[in-house]
Amino acid sequence: MLAAVAALALVPAAAVASTALHGHSGPLSVTFTPPPTHTPKVNTNVPIAVSATLSGKPVRGATAKYQFLFAGTVVSTQYPRYNKHFTFNGSFKDTLVFPPDAVGEPLTLRFVFAAGGHSVSFNWTITAKQ
Repeated sequence: MLAAVAALALVPAAAVASTALHGHSGPLSVTFTPPPTHTPKVNTNVPIAVSATLSGKPVRGATAKYQFLFAGTVVSTQYPRYNKHFTFNGSFKDTLVFPPDAVGEPLTLRFVFAAGGHSVSFNWTITAKQ
């Protein structure tokens, strides 16, 4: 299982077509468009998108990370565009690609966004398929 998560690739963004989720923490407001399915195909681009405001204005220097949980335990933390120091201003898009080793493994993806000393996270269950 750990090999399946470690092999996950994060590549540049693509168009996203899914229902947006909204979260708030103090003055931080985040709109997150999660993967369009809970059962993505392996080796296929899985788009996500996020936009965030702080006190009603587009964020500057916000951070993002993706945590992968198996049976409630974080087994991997990854960052947009392979960059541990990734920051964004206002919004960004990204694409996830699940490797063949991930097929059938039930995961929870926790997307964590932070700015201005506040953070907002979204959990999304996923099981990759062939």
